[in-house]
Amino acid sequence: MLKRLRPVLLVCYVMFLPTVAHAADWPPALQKVIDGARQEGHLTMSTGIVVAGGSDGRPMIEAGIARLFGVKLDVQWSPALSFGPMVAKLQQEFQAGVPASTDIYFGAAPQVGPYIEGNLFRKIAWTELWPDRIPSNAVEGGRSLRFESFLPGILYNVKAAPWVQNIHVIADVLRPEYKGTFATTPYLASFDALVAKEAWGKSKTVEFIRELAGQISGLLACAGTDRIASGEVPVLVLDCGGSAQNVPKYRGILDTKIPSDVAMRRYLYMQVPTNAAHPNAGILAALYLVSPDGQKDIAYGLDGIDDDDYQGTWARTRVGALQKEGVHFFDVDIAWWKRNPGADKDLGDLVKIIQKSGP
Repeated sequence: MLKRLRPVLLVCYVMFLPTVAHAADWPPALQKVIDGARQEGHLTMSTGIVVAGGSDGRPMIEAGIARLFGVKLDVQWSPALSFGPMVAKLQQEFQAGVPASTDIYFGAAPQVGPYIEGNLFRKIAWTELWPDRIPSNAVEGGRSLRFESFLPGILYNVKAAPWVQNIHVIADVLRPEYKGTFATTPYLASFDALVAKEAWGKSKTVEFIRELAGQISGLLACAGTDRIASGEVPVLVLDCGGSAQNVPKYRGILDTKIPSDVAMRRYLYMQVPTNAAHPNAGILAALYLVSPDGQKDIAYGLDGIDDDDYQGTWARTRVGALQKEGVHFFDVDIAWWKRNPGADKDLGDLVKIIQKSGP
C-alpha cells in the first residue's frame, strides 16, 4: 500500500511546493536588499501610462513583489512626464538634494545615456543579485537593467492594409501605388538610428525622408493607435515599439511588419535614482519586472512587449524567427548612443524635412 501511495504523495508534494524561492535560497546581497525593502515598507513609482502597465500595473507589481520576495510594500503610483522631461526632473531633484519623485526610472538610451556615467543613478550589481535569472548583457553601465526590447516596424490594420505584408525593405513603401495610404510620426520615431554610420548614414537617410515626405497621407503620433485600429489611418511607418498588436484590445486587429533593412532593438531600461526615498524597494520592483511573471504579466501582458534577453519571451521568439530568415538586428543601446553623439541633432534635421515637406 505504501509503495502504491508513494508516487501519489510525491505528486501532491510537488503540487504544493512554494512557487518562490525561500529566503535562504537568495544570494546574501539580495537578502540584504529584501530586508532593507521590508524596513522601507513603501515603493513610489511614477511612470508613463503605458510603461510597466501604468496604473493597472501598480496592484500587480505590489502582489508580485510580495509573492516573489515575501515583502509587503505599499505601492504608490502617479503618471510621469515623458522619458526626457522625467529624467531632467530627476536631475533637478538630485542637484537640489531632495528625494527623487520615483524610486525607479524607466528610459531609453537617448535619455539614459547622458547620465549613465554620472551620479544620478545608483550602481547596482544586478547580475549578482539574481545570477540565475539576469544575464550580463542585460545590464549596461553598471546602473541600467533592460526591461523591454522595442522592435519598431510598420504598424498596420490587418483588414484595411493587407498590402503591408508585401513590404520587405523600407523603400517598398515608396512605390507609387502606396502614396497617401500611410502616415509617419511628426518626430520620426525610430528613424534616428538610421543616421548612424553602422546603419545608413545621414546622407542616405535624408534622401529617404525627403521621398517619404511626398508619400505620406499625414502625421500621426504613436499614441494614435486607436485611429489605426479603426482604419481611419490604416498604416504607420515606423511605430515606436512594435508592441501594439500584443495589447489585448488590439489583438487580431493590428500587426507589425519589420522591413529587413531597418530591423532594430531599442531597449527600455530601469534605473534606481541615487536619492530614491525607497531604494531597496525600487530594486525589488526592477527584479520582479524581469522575473518570468513580471515579463509575462506586466511587460507582455500590459505593455505588449517583453525583453528578448530572457528565454520564453515573445520578443525572443520574434527576433529569433526573423534572424533565421536572415534579418540582422542592430541594437540601439547605451553603447550606440555613446558612439553616435550627434544623433539628436541629426534627427532634428530629419524632423524639419518631414514637417516642412509633408502634407
